[in-house]
Amino acid sequence: MKSLYATAGMCLLAVALLAGVTLRSGRAPLDDARLFLTNQFQLRSGDFTELERRRAIARTLETDDGREVATLGVVQIAVPASFYVDQLRDVVAFKKEGAAVLQIGTFSTPARVDDVVQLSLDDRDVESLRRCRPGDCKVQLSADALDRVRRDVPWGSPGASAAANHTMREVLVDLVNRYRNTGDAGLMTYVDADRPLSVSTEFRSMIAARPAVLERFPELHRHVVDFPQPQSTDVDDVVYWSKEKMGPAVIVSVTHLAITRLAAGASGIYAAASKQLYGSHYFDSSLGITLLLDARVGNEPATFLVYVNRSRIDALTGFWGGMKRTIVRSRTRSTMSSSLIEARDLVERRFRTPSASTQ
Repeated sequence: MKSLYATAGMCLLAVALLAGVTLRSGRAPLDDARLFLTNQFQLRSGDFTELERRRAIARTLETDDGREVATLGVVQIAVPASFYVDQLRDVVAFKKEGAAVLQIGTFSTPARVDDVVQLSLDDRDVESLRRCRPGDCKVQLSADALDRVRRDVPWGSPGASAAANHTMREVLVDLVNRYRNTGDAGLMTYVDADRPLSVSTEFRSMIAARPAVLERFPELHRHVVDFPQPQSTDVDDVVYWSKEKMGPAVIVSVTHLAITRLAAGASGIYAAASKQLYGSHYFDSSLGITLLLDARVGNEPATFLVYVNRSRIDALTGFWGGMKRTIVRSRTRSTMSSSLIEARDLVERRFRTPSASTQ
């Protein structure tokens, strides 16, 4: 993966501008990483002490939309940033070890039904699809997708469940191919509720509001927002699907993962954006930003793994929205901490035992 900048000097200058500091030659990578986290995410000396003790930090970030929950998480891992990125590129192997991930796979180019042949809908979702009508559906879908479900699934027949699964797979394949050809214009407008919701409009509204993290990395921002034009050769793209258990719910989603290296050398920064293209429940829009900052002291590898998740959730509206939001924020912080520790332990185990990454 090529650097976004022509020289290491330009890379360090870009990092300095992002962090609002002036770099001094000869300073340790750890100092640059600390300054970046201090200036961008207001980490303090006590936070770094916690990180050195191998504890994770998780906190809620302020947002402009009451439906949105934004959470920052940081943990220190004893592997080089490049190693973590290599694991992340193989997103299926990386995520499938998580207990919440029930099924997962990637889409080829162009996407084919064979890519999602292992996807099976939860029985409750199949039953919901049978009852679905525009404005009244427990599965988020577009009007065209609902028409397709009604037309192609022989409800009441013994093969209805298999047909519903096949139709849903075709819907997701078509979504991915439209997105790769036309970008956000190919995303759905959900009609599961009284008020239609455009995934594209919701995503662009979210990333333009506080906390604006993606725009701090201009090349990655342009790549994700303007996809597929222009496509930067400095960014690796993976589009994958997953079926994951989130509390009592089982959610099918499609995600565009874009990974790039923002700086070379000892003070390197990697950044990855995970943009939700589709979610079967709850999420109106979701974006994850992963940053990997070199935190070495001496010859031992060390990296700050930083993760920011922003999600707009349709359940955080109405009379009880404020109470729900408080609960969701608290649980999200707890989940963030445990997820970061789980990711750290996984990659450190693979780093110590290289064969583990191929199992």
